[in-house]
Amino acid sequence: SGNGTVCSWKGVTCAGNSSRVAVLDLDAHNISGTLPASIGNLTRLETLVLSKNKLHGSIPWQLSRCRRLQTLDLSSNAFGGPIPAELGSLASLRQLFLYNNFLTDNIPDSFGGLASLQQLVLYTNNLTGPIPASLGRLQNLEIIRAGQNSFSGSIPPEISNCSSMTFLGLAQNSISGAIPPQIGSMRNLQSLVLWQNCLTGSIPPQLGQLSNLTMLALYKNQLQGSIPPSLGKLASLEYLYIYSNSLTGSIPAELGNCSMAKEIDVSENQLTGAIPGDLARIDTLELLHLFENRLSGPVPAEFGQFKRLKVLDFSMNSLSGDIPPVLQDIPTLERFHLFENNITGSIPPLMGKNSRLAVLDLSENNLVGGIPKYVCWNGGLIWLNLYSNGLSGQIPWAVRSCNSLVQLRLGDNMFKGTIPVELSRFVNLTSLELYGNRFTGGIPSPSTSLSRLLLNNNDLMGTLPPDIGRLSQLVVLNVSSNRLTGEIPASITNCTNLQLLDLSKNLFTGGIPDRIGSLKSLDRLRLSDNQLQGQVPAALGGSLRLTEVHLGGNRLSGLIPPELGNLTSLQIMLNLSHNYLSGPIPEELGNLILLEYLYLSNNMLSGSIPASFVRLRSLIVFNVSHNQLAGPLPGAPAFANMDATNFADNSGLCGAPLFQLCQTSVGSGPNSATPGGGGGILASSRQAVPVKLVLGVVFGILGGAVVFIAAGSLWFCSRRPTPLNPLDDPSSSRYFSGGDSSDKFQVAKSSFTYADIVAATHDFAESYVLGSGASGTVYKAVVPGTGEVVAVKKIMTQSDGAHSSFLNSFNTELSTLGQVRHCNIVKLMGFCRHQGCNLLLYEYMSNGSLGELLHRSDCPLDWNRRYNIAVGAAEGLAYLHHDCKPLVVHRDIKSNNILLDENFEAHVGDFGLAKLLDEPEGRSTTAVAGSYGYIAPEFAYTMIVTEKCDIYSFGVVLLELVTGRRPIQPLELGGDLVTWVRRGTQCSAAELLDTRLDLSDQSVVDEMVLVLKVALFCTNFQPLERPSMRQVVRMLLSA
Repeated sequence: SGNGTVCSWKGVTCAGNSSRVAVLDLDAHNISGTLPASIGNLTRLETLVLSKNKLHGSIPWQLSRCRRLQTLDLSSNAFGGPIPAELGSLASLRQLFLYNNFLTDNIPDSFGGLASLQQLVLYTNNLTGPIPASLGRLQNLEIIRAGQNSFSGSIPPEISNCSSMTFLGLAQNSISGAIPPQIGSMRNLQSLVLWQNCLTGSIPPQLGQLSNLTMLALYKNQLQGSIPPSLGKLASLEYLYIYSNSLTGSIPAELGNCSMAKEIDVSENQLTGAIPGDLARIDTLELLHLFENRLSGPVPAEFGQFKRLKVLDFSMNSLSGDIPPVLQDIPTLERFHLFENNITGSIPPLMGKNSRLAVLDLSENNLVGGIPKYVCWNGGLIWLNLYSNGLSGQIPWAVRSCNSLVQLRLGDNMFKGTIPVELSRFVNLTSLELYGNRFTGGIPSPSTSLSRLLLNNNDLMGTLPPDIGRLSQLVVLNVSSNRLTGEIPASITNCTNLQLLDLSKNLFTGGIPDRIGSLKSLDRLRLSDNQLQGQVPAALGGSLRLTEVHLGGNRLSGLIPPELGNLTSLQIMLNLSHNYLSGPIPEELGNLILLEYLYLSNNMLSGSIPASFVRLRSLIVFNVSHNQLAGPLPGAPAFANMDATNFADNSGLCGAPLFQLCQTSVGSGPNSATPGGGGGILASSRQAVPVKLVLGVVFGILGGAVVFIAAGSLWFCSRRPTPLNPLDDPSSSRYFSGGDSSDKFQVAKSSFTYADIVAATHDFAESYVLGSGASGTVYKAVVPGTGEVVAVKKIMTQSDGAHSSFLNSFNTELSTLGQVRHCNIVKLMGFCRHQGCNLLLYEYMSNGSLGELLHRSDCPLDWNRRYNIAVGAAEGLAYLHHDCKPLVVHRDIKSNNILLDENFEAHVGDFGLAKLLDEPEGRSTTAVAGSYGYIAPEFAYTMIVTEKCDIYSFGVVLLELVTGRRPIQPLELGGDLVTWVRRGTQCSAAELLDTRLDLSDQSVVDEMVLVLKVALFCTNFQPLERPSMRQVVRMLLSA
């Protein structure tokens, strides 16, 4: 109640001549705080609108006392907690708007008593549980909008009893099961919006009875079966969206009866057969998406009848035949996509003349002839993508004068002539791709708006334009495999956004620019097979994001700069072979622990292979042949398993896999790797040294050294024993992000000291190494006295040669794992900082990593174990993404970071690169987030890590489990596992499965194919198209 003054306030309306408030409308008044329970005292209130404010807390149940309430709008605030069940007693309520809040729990079953309710709008909250069947009692309900929540369960058939319903929107939830066929009886329904759920089964034919339906949005589900021909009865249908499902069969010709349709999208399914020409009967059609199916046959000539069509996309199918010339006559056509088919013939000569064509993408077909002269006739062409065809001739004036172009991609054809100078004046051009043609002449000054310039594999001559440095937006520059000469312009280092620089296989001379290290975004550097001279610039060690460096096949001389050891993100390759490099191999290269291929062959290198190379456990190939090296090979298994030809023509090398035994002189240390000067003396093939004598000397020296080291270690540790902090130690709280001493974390099972760990690992000896990661080395330790087995991670420090960014890993893992308690997350038991040595103590995983087991020839993982591992790892990752406060992005999900206990249960580990989602962007490191083969594609151009990057990486792990293949594949197979699988799914998914498994059980095969589909969802190129980890877990559990 109020007085006369209240009734005059803005937003307040009183009932009649009384002083009782009937309307309170304070929309967008910047009100903060909570909604008081006393609001329930306004018993004459009919309308309450508090939307678009900053209110928080719970919704007071006392609102149920406002019995006359007809409109309740609390949308776009920060309300949390459950929706009060008492609101179900508001019998007069017609409109309930609670969207854009943080409400949790279920929709109260009592809402079935809101007999007058017409609109229920709850989207974008955190609501869970099933949709209550009691809503079916609401005969007056016209609109349900409850998308972007976490509803589960199935759609109750009782909802079909809402006979007044016009809009049913439940998109972006986790609703499963089949679409109830009873929905077909809702004759007033105009919009059925169920996209991005987990719906299965087929599309009910009964939906064809919804005569008033204007929108049917069922996309991004798991629907199967065929498209019901009965959908052709939907005479009022304007928008049909059923893409991104698993629909099969042909496109029914009956869809041509949907005479009011504006947009039809059935893309990203498994549809087969021909495209029905009957669709041309839809005069109103503006968009037709049929891409990424298995459609065959020709493009229907009837489609030339369209009068309003703007977008036509048939890409990624198996269509054949010519492009019907009549398509050039569609007056409204703006975007025509036909790439990745088997189209033959030529491009219609008048394409672009009769319409304002903006996008023409006919790439990856078998087209011949030239580019039509009218393609940019109306001046609106933005994309012209014709790469990977058999097109020929010169670039016509129509293209050279088309200054509206943003993308011009003509690579992999047979075009000839010179690169038009006119292209340099295209102020909107961001991508120019002319690779793999027969262009001659020089490279004209490129447009300063370019981000991609690909001119490789032509016959270009002359120099690289000296003003290349003006291209401040350039990300990719590839001019390899031409006949370019002269020096590399120093101005190229002004292209600070460069990620790929490929000048290989040319005739460049002079030196590598000294400021090459200033390119902080550079990811791949390829300068091989030129005539470059001088030294390898030490400044190159400043490009910390490099994952591959190719400098082989030049005339480089001098020493290998030790600064290359700073490139700790190098994962793919370091190639310095076939040069004139001399001197020793720098010890610092042992810091490149992620490196897989290292080529130093055909140089004049001397000395020994550094002992630090035992840390290079990721190496697949290490080739130092044809040098002047001596001494023993590193003792790590990776080197012992390599082919001996990798070490050929080095007269002094010895040890496995060479057939030359190393001998050690008396008085030398057991780990000595330097010939002469007090180091190990090499056993020449001409010397007959008895093996027993060698072993006797070695073991005698080892025994003395062990006694000396053990005595020294015990003396040192006895002076200052450093305990490993249990995670409930109040002193540890300073290491946790946002933690305080009141938080209770998992306590270590026993009290260990630093000295215990040193003794248990024999001072972190190589024989105790379990594995190495991006931020440190993990050791197995059996604690003396207790026999307890633990895993100890030693974070790399400056003394190890690590870059300073690795030192953040210690605090990162503490701030992450210190707050995490989940059965599928590796348990952090304690930590220690001792005189610059940073240790993390974990529970020991007896079965090692998934990657190690999965890629063994005798893999012990059957499908049941693999499936359980997938579910367990998914649940752990879902916990990080959805339940941690703040949420955590792992940033390095891969099979080697999924650890297996004695029961083969999965535990996500190695959080050295993890990031808290509320952490400021300025704290992110410059290192590559993730491992090669697992990195999400968007990271290459955004350098921003989100939870969607983790989901992509997890999708790669799922592909590993299903196929048994490694994430990196040969180039002829696509280069990576995701590409290989996507190519293979065009045929039969069953052919991609790991043949080491028993595939005779059809139920196993079916389950594997379903998991494969989940993996493809996760590895979608578009981040927003990937499911959340909660959705991944649900999809796996239903597989």
